[in-house]
Amino acid sequence: MLLVAGITNTFPVFLPALLAEFGGSRAATASTASLLWLGGAMLSPIAGYLVARGNPRLLVSIGLAAVALGMTLGSLAPSLPLFLTAMGLGGGIGLGLTGMTTHAALIADAYVRRRGLATGIAFGGSMAAYALAPPAQWLITHWGWRVAFCCYAATIVALIPWAWRAHPTRLVSTRSGGPGGSGPSTVTIPEIVRSVGFWSLLVMFTTPPLFGYLATTQHTLYFTARGFTAGQASVLLAIGGVLAGCGRALAGLVADRFGGPAAGFLSFSCSLLGMLCLIGMERRPIWILTAGYVFFLFLPLGSRASIVSVLLGRLAPPVHYGVIFGLLGIGNNLGAATGPWLSGLLFDRTGSYLVIYLCAFAIALTGLASLTVFCLATRPSALPPRA
Repeated sequence: MLLVAGITNTFPVFLPALLAEFGGSRAATASTASLLWLGGAMLSPIAGYLVARGNPRLLVSIGLAAVALGMTLGSLAPSLPLFLTAMGLGGGIGLGLTGMTTHAALIADAYVRRRGLATGIAFGGSMAAYALAPPAQWLITHWGWRVAFCCYAATIVALIPWAWRAHPTRLVSTRSGGPGGSGPSTVTIPEIVRSVGFWSLLVMFTTPPLFGYLATTQHTLYFTARGFTAGQASVLLAIGGVLAGCGRALAGLVADRFGGPAAGFLSFSCSLLGMLCLIGMERRPIWILTAGYVFFLFLPLGSRASIVSVLLGRLAPPVHYGVIFGLLGIGNNLGAATGPWLSGLLFDRTGSYLVIYLCAFAIALTGLASLTVFCLATRPSALPPRA
């Protein structure tokens, strides 16, 4: 999760160097991250099916190898189209096979009472990738972005033997017993997909990466335009990564203790406050607003994945976790794919960061409304009786 799903969170420090190298528009260059998430969206339900019925160890190892190959070829690309092709194919396949869908199923298979916390700790890796910004920036400054890409790819290759040893060959819940098993399922996948709860959760899970990447993709460009150095911008991103990584585990703990709905409403409220600080910086770029943006936006940035892992228990038994989370992951990955591209497009068309941040704020409000619908649709009195 740190090195694969986290690529798009480290990407803001690469964006200025890629713009200088290839000379493309911001929308086209930022679409690198979009293509990775698009691949994740396409493969998310397939990964959910394969992890539930196939070999998780082999699935994750293939995904890691695909990302490493894509980054290596991308570092050699002489033009932006070839760079996008290499990263889109290799990174997209890798993200789809090793991302949240695969590991949500693995964690749901192994944990019950502490599922939210376990998910938050594991998923915190992708948010902690923001902390890779300073070393990545140092490599870019002293050796260039191509060397930085090669170093990143080499690190992923070194992870493959560890992943092969750590991951199981089969989920316990596909057999008769184990902590994730629950016996024969009394609800079918089509029944879950037809429910209001599923669709409201899908919308809610789609919005966080959309408004998150709208607000953060141009982080380095935005803060250097406001008088910060590239080094200061990367440090802010690193602090945000530490907060986001801790926030995922904290959100899982809160969801376990106080319920998924309470954790969800708290996380969306923090996100809205962080974006208000960012909007305020358009009028007055002072440190207190910068600190508010970093704290309130980054702390809950990846928390919704941990929260959804708990909320999903209202809809699906563990045996269906991989498939249902994979379907929900389509929306989440599409939101993540749209965010960087839309951020670049809005700036290319308007030349304004304020338009980007106002759009992100409106999308966050939509996510909060969808969470409200989900909670109403899945409250005990609203659920149909099960056989």
